Amino acid sequence: MKLAVIFIGTGKYINFLPKWHQSCEDMLVPNVEKTYFVFTDGQLEGVPDNIIPYHQEHLHWPYITLERFKYIRKASEDFANFNYVLFLDADTMVVDTVTEEELFTDKKYIGVHHPCHYLGFPPHEKHPGAFENRPESTASITKEDDTSVYFQGCLWGGKVPYVIEMLEELDRRTQDDLDRDVIAQWHDESQMNKFFAERREDVHVLPSSFAYPEVFSQYCNFKPKIVHLAKNNSEYQQ
Repeated sequence: MKLAVIFIGTGKYINFLPKWHQSCEDMLVPNVEKTYFVFTDGQLEGVPDNIIPYHQEHLHWPYITLERFKYIRKASEDFANFNYVLFLDADTMVVDTVTEEELFTDKKYIGVHHPCHYLGFPPHEKHPGAFENRPESTASITKEDDTSVYFQGCLWGGKVPYVIEMLEELDRRTQDDLDRDVIAQWHDESQMNKFFAERREDVHVLPSSFAYPEVFSQYCNFKPKIVHLAKNNSEYQQ
């Protein structure tokens, strides 16, 4: 088993890399061989051998997140040497051991249940919640889509051939929107949720403990596996 892990850190976000990488090495399926694909405009010096840098210029908001499917595709040929691909936001940290049994299943894709949806926070308490529903966007949900779970864009992945197909399709849909001056409500997350809603039975759903929100941890009735850090005052970054 070989796992490719994706990190995007342009601008100041490259500062998250050292602790992000160490937490993945220590806690993310520790017995599995991992290689890290780092997309950044920063200079990487003295990094471990299992980090492969890809130059990515910083794009203005929201394009740096919206167009991530496009620039992650630059590594598609290298992903072919792996069994699984996993994207983890730069401002996440693995704080408890993630086992192979928890992460790898017979499903094609991996997603994480958005904590706000799980807890029933607005706007998730009523349909359509945070799902895109403007028909002019390719991310717009339909009545045929399974919207029982809303996924957070901070963690996603799956088996390599299927993830490569997903990247190609979501890049195409995003560009289709842009060609018509349309941007999905929650950018790449909206596109991912549409894709997963169309093929819900193919998605392995990780619980919200894999996207534990440090900024409102007092509302969470679950323990963290992977923490989404409070950027300005995180106890995990001290």
